[in-house]
Amino acid sequence: MKRWLFLIVVLATGGTIAAWQQGYIGRKPADDPANWRLAQVTTGNILMAVSTTGKVTPVTTVEVGSQISGQIAEMLADFNTPVRAGQAIARLDPATFATRVQAAEAELAVARAGVAVQMATLEELKADAEGAAAVLLDAEQELQRTMALYDKRVLAQSNVDRALSARDQARARQNAVQARQKKQRAQLQNAQAQVLVRTATLKDRQLDLDRTVIRSPIDGIVIGRDVDQGQTVAASLQAPVLFSIAGDLGQMQVEVSVDEADIGRVLEGQKVNFTVDAWTDRKFSGEVHQVRKSPTVVANVVTYTVVVGAANPDQVLLPGMTANVELVVGERTKVLRVPEAALRFRPKGNKAASGSGGRPSGGREAARARAVAMIKSLTKQLSLTPEQRQGVGTVFRETGMSIGSLRQAGTPAEQMAEAVKSLRAQAVRRISGLLNPEQLKKYRLIVARSAAGQRRRVQVWQPGDDGTAKPLDIVVGISDGTHVEVIRGDLAENAEVIVGITASKK
Repeated sequence: MKRWLFLIVVLATGGTIAAWQQGYIGRKPADDPANWRLAQVTTGNILMAVSTTGKVTPVTTVEVGSQISGQIAEMLADFNTPVRAGQAIARLDPATFATRVQAAEAELAVARAGVAVQMATLEELKADAEGAAAVLLDAEQELQRTMALYDKRVLAQSNVDRALSARDQARARQNAVQARQKKQRAQLQNAQAQVLVRTATLKDRQLDLDRTVIRSPIDGIVIGRDVDQGQTVAASLQAPVLFSIAGDLGQMQVEVSVDEADIGRVLEGQKVNFTVDAWTDRKFSGEVHQVRKSPTVVANVVTYTVVVGAANPDQVLLPGMTANVELVVGERTKVLRVPEAALRFRPKGNKAASGSGGRPSGGREAARARAVAMIKSLTKQLSLTPEQRQGVGTVFRETGMSIGSLRQAGTPAEQMAEAVKSLRAQAVRRISGLLNPEQLKKYRLIVARSAAGQRRRVQVWQPGDDGTAKPLDIVVGISDGTHVEVIRGDLAENAEVIVGITASKK
């Protein structure tokens, strides 16, 4: 009997301890208000951004090389040397190239002398041609006189034959002189061509001599020097790099890689914030200048390069620095915000009641008022003309009528959400067609910010007066991961919401 009583006591004690550990004895239930963790609704700023890293680089970087081979005779620039376009920064030994220039000048002088000789010969032949023409004229006149006397039977036939022979000989001499003239003109052209060839050779060798002076192609600062005085550079296959010159360091750019899942939210003109390790307590700002469409694939991960421009007036940003970048895709200032944890809390036995579909609160009048406010906002931000404002109003009115018709027809919630999304995308395209290029760029940013803060209906819980958790439906917008923007809902600043349950100590 004692053994059985002892066993019963041991089992009862173990069961009591287990029940206490599981919370059935001596502990408050999880839904007890004493276990709730509460947080306040506050007013502040929310920044929604795509985070990434990149390298700070100059807007323009030029690698200066040598087009000729030779030995560095003089260095006129070093690291961090400011240079101007056309300024000499190095010199190669010019002796060899100067000698070649002198030889080319001598060859050109010889060619020009050859032209002078050929011209003199041509002048001599011209005189010969004139003499031959005179002899031919005299022979023809003599022939005419002889023929006249022969007709009168004064002279014999032999006299006529001699006159004909003299005339033919004179004509042959004239033709020979003319042929020699043609030949001499060809030789003169050849000599003149030789002058052109020698002139081109001289210019080429003069260029090589000029290239012994290495000059800066842009205004900037030397950020790289790869040669020293006395070093020989060889440009037989490719131009060796002597200097790297960065353009104006007052303007820098950051090249960042953005994942393909986020690139759709990045547009030109978006605001960018970034920091560098050298200045951890300072935040720099810029904007997106270019979204390059060429992808980079590494280990099946697709990224795109985004170029961010940033001002650097005090030149504290240096080439090569690593930048921690935030591409701002949505930003709100001085808005009501609630902790993200409040959206995830659900009392035991309750499920989430959130979504993006459904009819907006406030009915048709509220929807019409929001449309009017949006038109006014677009008119102010885009500087719309009266015709553009009228066109935008027509688009909003027709889109609203289409959405209203779908609701009256009792379209199911899932189909309704897709239909509304399609109608709004169509409205964006129609409005884009009404804008000029500058307005279109601004409008795309507005649409991107609106898409980043897509509204959704969620449910938060507040402690009730009777000690139970009371649900509250609200509409929220963008989130920074910690807080979410409250767009509509019966929430006031400093109100308390439930964000979780305090873990009990064992």
